[in-house]
Amino acid sequence: MAILGKMLRSPGEFLPPGYEFTEERNVAGCLLGLGMALSLHFFVSLREAVEELYYMDRIRGRIPKPGVTAVPFLELVWGYAGLFLPLYLFLAGMMVYHYLYYYRETKSIYLMRRLPLRGVLWKSCVQIPLLGMGAGAVAMLMLFLLYYGSYLLLVPAEAIPGF
Repeated sequence: MAILGKMLRSPGEFLPPGYEFTEERNVAGCLLGLGMALSLHFFVSLREAVEELYYMDRIRGRIPKPGVTAVPFLELVWGYAGLFLPLYLFLAGMMVYHYLYYYRETKSIYLMRRLPLRGVLWKSCVQIPLLGMGAGAVAMLMLFLLYYGSYLLLVPAEAIPGF
């Protein structure tokens, strides 16, 4: 946990020397936010699925259709994880870019390979992008839990498949 806090406070220590990371951080943040924002379309799909469970009566209002089951949750949420794919592809590309940075910018790839601690080169290339991937996974999990809770709240228990 201590290393995570240090990575968040001063990420420059975990990147190649002299690497300017602000653009990378901004793009990753935008891709994460875009994936989260676009996945909120789930609520539109959920509303449509809930509306199909009822019919309107002029006298009594909204009445549940007898014997109708709702669309399964996993079917509703199926495509929304793909909205985070650009973030993961970008961060994977940044790992490669960090490695190439040693060739082009600092020209210190041979020095980094000869260091007594062999993992230093690879750690500086992958640590921060892996942290970003972890943040994306946590965001996806939180949204999944929010969506599942909303599904359980809005869909009547007798209409949930498997109950």
